[in-house]
Amino acid sequence: MKAIQFNASIPRYAFTMASGRLKRDAYYRGPLATTSLVDVPEPELVNENWVKVRTVYGGVCGSDINLIFLKDTPYTEPFITMPFTIGHENVGRVAEVGSSVGGFSPGDRVVCDPMLPCAARDIDTPCEPCSRGDFSQCLNMREGSLAPGFYAGFCGPCGGSWSEYFVAHESQLNRVPDSMTDEEALLLEAFTVPLHSVMRNMPGPGETALVYGCGAIGMLAVASLKALAPGCRVIVIARYGFQADIARGYGADEVIMQREVKDLYGEVASLSGAEVLKPMIGGRHLNGGPDMVLDCVGTRETLDDSLRMTRSGGRVVMIGLVNFARNLDWTPIWFKELSVSGSLCSASDTLDGRTRKTFDWATDLVESGAVPVGHLLTHLWELHEYEDMILTATSKGGTGCIKQAFKFPAP
Repeated sequence: MKAIQFNASIPRYAFTMASGRLKRDAYYRGPLATTSLVDVPEPELVNENWVKVRTVYGGVCGSDINLIFLKDTPYTEPFITMPFTIGHENVGRVAEVGSSVGGFSPGDRVVCDPMLPCAARDIDTPCEPCSRGDFSQCLNMREGSLAPGFYAGFCGPCGGSWSEYFVAHESQLNRVPDSMTDEEALLLEAFTVPLHSVMRNMPGPGETALVYGCGAIGMLAVASLKALAPGCRVIVIARYGFQADIARGYGADEVIMQREVKDLYGEVASLSGAEVLKPMIGGRHLNGGPDMVLDCVGTRETLDDSLRMTRSGGRVVMIGLVNFARNLDWTPIWFKELSVSGSLCSASDTLDGRTRKTFDWATDLVESGAVPVGHLLTHLWELHEYEDMILTATSKGGTGCIKQAFKFPAP
């Protein structure tokens, strides 16, 4: 079968990095590119607790695009097995069931949680984080019955959703309700990411939350805030008009168009009742500001802004992946006594005294209509059109791209 794979030995990585600086498509075209469309055998069940899934949609995440252009941090490399088939956002149908799997049969429609913690590794005594439901903090992502890998789509033996088939442990499976479309189901994994971050950092009534970045994750962060904490005020920083429209549709109270305002700090200060301060040298910062900033971009610049714009005693939640944040002034954390937290993927979260998997909370919100998501899927591709997908992902302003996916035909 065909699959889009990532393979990066040190020589190949160095060659692709050097070539990509001269010609952008060198990152994904040519015999030595780290990302390529290749022929691979269908993945095999790891053991009797695993299932094989036939992909219906394989979603495209911003982290996948960062990977292709070698923008990812090397920090996670020890938790990866290469080569691997890309793709962790998914919806599909069970094609084969291991002999010990209960509750699922061929033909069942499922979304697979991509996390590969203790349960997916058949570790009988889970680590402390897993035992309390914090699967994204698992200490055993290099252990057990599976090769190193923190995530499906980054672990060679599992395959990924950018191919016709991938395999998953039964603990990863989430049944798709009959009332839910494939398009809605595909967005569940993306929805769990900001939903998890909001549930772990719930704003109080009357507090102001600033959502920095309005891609799919930022849009769904707005939806999460308004669904779970309707009494909070939400300000969004967006780049394009179509992003602003979606954010307003999810209930954003104010939208700042980053490309249109001359003074971002002044705009945030005006909306949050803060004062802009300018040191003799160095960057500006706010006295006052939002109670919480959710950084859904993850660049050095957005993290720097987030720290500088959050009020004293406030919170900064890092949802986007911060890559090589060099020359960052950490003084705001000390001076303002900020709380800074990261939020990786999803786990188990508590609301109104009930603790459930984030996937279950997300499924309920989508199925009930409280958070519509199907309209966020804007572009579909066949696997051989992956170069067009990449070009679309890097030109969102001209294409209106929110969420893309590879579509696989029924057998």
